[in-house]
Amino acid sequence: MEALLRWLYVLIQPLTLVWVLLTVWVVRMAWMRLWRWAALPTFAWVILSLITCTSFTSWLMAGLESRYGLPALTDVEGADAIVCLGGGIHPSYTEPTGLHMVRGSDRLATALSMSVSGMAPVLVLGGGGFKHQGEVVSEADAIFDYLARYPELSFEVVSLGVCAHTRDEALKVAELVKNRDWKKVLLVTSASHMPRSVATFTKAGVQVVPVPCHYMSRFNQAGEHSWLHLPDRGTLDIFDSWFHEWIGDWIYWWRGWI
Repeated sequence: MEALLRWLYVLIQPLTLVWVLLTVWVVRMAWMRLWRWAALPTFAWVILSLITCTSFTSWLMAGLESRYGLPALTDVEGADAIVCLGGGIHPSYTEPTGLHMVRGSDRLATALSMSVSGMAPVLVLGGGGFKHQGEVVSEADAIFDYLARYPELSFEVVSLGVCAHTRDEALKVAELVKNRDWKKVLLVTSASHMPRSVATFTKAGVQVVPVPCHYMSRFNQAGEHSWLHLPDRGTLDIFDSWFHEWIGDWIYWWRGWI
């Protein structure tokens, strides 16, 4: 009975329901030999099935995430600063912490863990801005204000303020590197975002030691997974992140940022 209820719960999910209805539509038109009318819905069904019913998106993401591995301990020793790129939280006026954790919050968790462990004396926070009641609220400033509640922290926290994109973060960090004469910078961001981030920072004149985190591919997570399954909305998040980086690479290359 419990297994049946779980199946029913999955089947009435909007994504699964749409896939089932589209499947029935395609099969019916094929049965009626309406080949011309079946072409477009069949194409839509193939795309939806490939992205949501298979591990294809995880395979794509795994290839992107595998470009940089975790650094050895000797590679991070003696670092001057840890740079945490934005994308992990949204400023919040309702959360007790003032921070709403989102998809990339592993970035902040990893950077804080490294800072508390004493890997570097400075934590640099990046991130974008969010419009709220006519004002732009900074992601980095929100984290800075939260950490300011703990004056006993043994590391300095620097906010980059509102950054438009990764290129903007890289340029601001480059200025800090120049002014403070930093020799070794640890860069923390999502594993899928790391290739473009390293290329962007290098182009801006900052040599970094990549510390990837936030692995999204199912092949890089614990637990069993199968190549074929019912539609899973989680695969849409994986595809969205992979597609964002693929498009981002082309745009950054076109603009000369990498």
